Amino acid sequence: METLLESADLGLEVLHPGGLEITRGLGELCHIEKDVRVLDVASGTGESACFLAEHFGCQMVGVDVSEYMIQRARRKAAERHLSVEFKEGDAHHLPFDDRTFDAVISECTMCLLDKERAIGEMVRVTRPGGYVGMHDICWKAETPAHMRQKLVDLEGERPETLEGWKSLFEKGKLTGVEVVDTSYLIPAWIDGVNKMLGMIGRLKIFLKAIKKWGMAGYKAIREFEQILQSEYMGYGIIVGRRP
Repeated sequence: METLLESADLGLEVLHPGGLEITRGLGELCHIEKDVRVLDVASGTGESACFLAEHFGCQMVGVDVSEYMIQRARRKAAERHLSVEFKEGDAHHLPFDDRTFDAVISECTMCLLDKERAIGEMVRVTRPGGYVGMHDICWKAETPAHMRQKLVDLEGERPETLEGWKSLFEKGKLTGVEVVDTSYLIPAWIDGVNKMLGMIGRLKIFLKAIKKWGMAGYKAIREFEQILQSEYMGYGIIVGRRP
């Protein structure tokens, strides 16, 4: 779904709940400030990396597996006259030396990755005393197994509960792990995306989905939206410190 929204060129630069406000909040929890070196893993369109560079005055680097996204992000940084570096690379094998960054973040992507490997890589490239942080969707504890599997089948996403995300951070040797439940952001985010898309945007998505996958593809998108709007879906920020 995210790939479809991005590739359809609908003007949606920030696709995660909470928009740039949750990005700012994540930055504050990771103690990002002027001149610290920060890596954004799976940086996408580069909107968050550019925002953090502008807001905090930090030295931002973005990494993404998509060459298209890297080129798009580089153009954005150039248009804003920002010295943000964007580099193509895999979250499971970050192309940086150990202990390179003061903070490493990832936004609304971890549930698509091999979570332990990706978190391990984020920790590896963080200096001792630095912070690792993310925000992502999460399941409520009582979520039925069939709904969890449905999301895997539809989008390949495997969210944890908030406690599960915390446990993964602790397993990655991070200390003082802090969890913030921001599930309240989801309804407003869905409404906001729908308003920004409008009828024309939704029609574009429908036509692109039909062309790519047929009616079954569009049906899958609708089922994904229903899961996001269900009582079982949550959202949260998780931050820990490398000893």
